[in-house]
Amino acid sequence: MKINFNDLITPLEQTVLEIIGKGRGKNRPQKEVHYQSHPLLQALKKAATIHIYVDSADFQELDDLIVTEEKDRLIYNEEIDGNTTNQPLVAKVFNRYFDAKTEDKIADWIRHLKESAPSLSLQDIVTILYTIINGRIGIETTERYGCGRGWEISLELHTELAASLENSFKAAWCLSQSNPRAFVKVPFTPHYPHCFLIARELEKAGIAVNFTATFSARQVVAASLLANPHRSNVFIGRLSQGLQSDLLGEHVVLEAQRQLSRLRKKHGLKTLNIVASMRRWQTFALTAGCDVYTSPYRVLKDFLVQKEMPAEEITSKLEQTYMDQLHLKDELISKIGEKQIYRLFVVEPEFIEFLITLRNSAEFENMDGEGLQKSFEKAGFGDFFYAPTAQEWTELKKGKLPDLNSQLTKKISMDTLFSLLAIGDFSNFQNKMDTEAIKKVEKSL
Repeated sequence: MKINFNDLITPLEQTVLEIIGKGRGKNRPQKEVHYQSHPLLQALKKAATIHIYVDSADFQELDDLIVTEEKDRLIYNEEIDGNTTNQPLVAKVFNRYFDAKTEDKIADWIRHLKESAPSLSLQDIVTILYTIINGRIGIETTERYGCGRGWEISLELHTELAASLENSFKAAWCLSQSNPRAFVKVPFTPHYPHCFLIARELEKAGIAVNFTATFSARQVVAASLLANPHRSNVFIGRLSQGLQSDLLGEHVVLEAQRQLSRLRKKHGLKTLNIVASMRRWQTFALTAGCDVYTSPYRVLKDFLVQKEMPAEEITSKLEQTYMDQLHLKDELISKIGEKQIYRLFVVEPEFIEFLITLRNSAEFENMDGEGLQKSFEKAGFGDFFYAPTAQEWTELKKGKLPDLNSQLTKKISMDTLFSLLAIGDFSNFQNKMDTEAIKKVEKSL
């Protein structure tokens, strides 16, 4: 599969880029900025952590963590150097873009879009508006917190774009062109195996990717070998909460980190792994030294103010295993089986060998999603992907954690199931935002 980006970029994408760019220059600090280190975060960096991000697009939350205002200057936290967004986080700030009382109004955006592409449907417009809003968030946040340093922000694509290679590329191009420091979040979609190819082709085109919605060491390994994105993730909080084991998420992410570190050394990969979906401040100490953290506001705030663990006690846990402390409940094991749980952190050597062989094959360069899935099935790893029926999607969208009594939990591989649940959860937020946006757009037409 080869995509010519020059053929995909039309006047519509240029218009989207222009609209995003009009938000530039409005959020730069009015005072001189100085940087100051925090001992706890500095300890993480000394343990080998490279980046610390905040899961938020809310300026009030970010300011509270990053900025201390003095009379004639601003003091910024030195170690926090980025933020990540997704549908739930964008939903929290969504209305500020529709309610903005400025000369730059949504109605003007729509008029310019329709001038560039008169045949746009209402749903097309709403999908594009989500890209514009994400682009605006990227510019505003980078200007506000990236003074004199590289601020990294991850911006997620509209959930409906996952079905289309071409439309994903177009939106990703707009986000990347508007903010060269941004990562475009491409989710792992078990029902759309071409997600790996989207990530791969974006990276080839110079668009940095954060490959997200991943829950196991083998998913991280597959992402790094097949797409080599700038970032991968393990959503640890949902693992621990969903399978009722306090240390399961930490155990999975540490194993993913070790696997990825070995692959980086052996194959020259660039992927850094993110500890994501954190639920408690103790995770920083339990997994110290992992490549990157992206923390919800409250978790990071709790870590910075806690007095239980001083900075000098935070040391690398990169060789730590929590296998003997998982305390998996007998009832849980009887319902879903140990093999299902082990799938989250055990990566078979045969799986890595298969991925390396596939990655180096001539066929992989021109492979589509269907071909990729067939390759996995032929190698004995067909459980990696799964396409739910409409009825199954209805069940999956009821919550972001697995129903241990559901047949789907027995039918679908555990990491694949968690990814599908995440996609369903993000889609629910996306649909709510789309419904609200449609009402507002209709008023402005």
